[in-house]
Amino acid sequence: MITEKLLKRIFGGGDPNLAEVARGENEFHRFGGVLDGCLKGRKWLTGNDLTIADYSVGAWMAVSQLAQYPLAKYTEINRWYGALSSQPGWKEAVVPPPL
Repeated sequence: MITEKLLKRIFGGGDPNLAEVARGENEFHRFGGVLDGCLKGRKWLTGNDLTIADYSVGAWMAVSQLAQYPLAKYTEINRWYGALSSQPGWKEAVVPPPL
C-alpha cells in the first residue's frame, strides 16, 4: 500500500494499481487483526513498558494517513499508536515525506 498509494505519488509513478491496493488491504487486515488482538490488555507491544519494538512498528505507522491504511476498525492499534505518537520527541523525529 505504501508503494501504490504514497511512493507513486511522491515519485510520479502514475496511478495506483488497484489490484495491488486490494492485495495490500487484504494483507493489512490479515496482520492488523493479529496486532490488534495482541495489543488487548497491553499498554505497549511487549507489555507495560515502551520498547524499541514500539518504535520499530510505529515507524511504519507514521505514514498511515498518507498511505491510507484501513485502520478504522482497529481500536487497539489506534489507541497504541496514539500513545506512541504522544511520546516526547516523536513528532520531531518522525517527519512525513513531502507530497
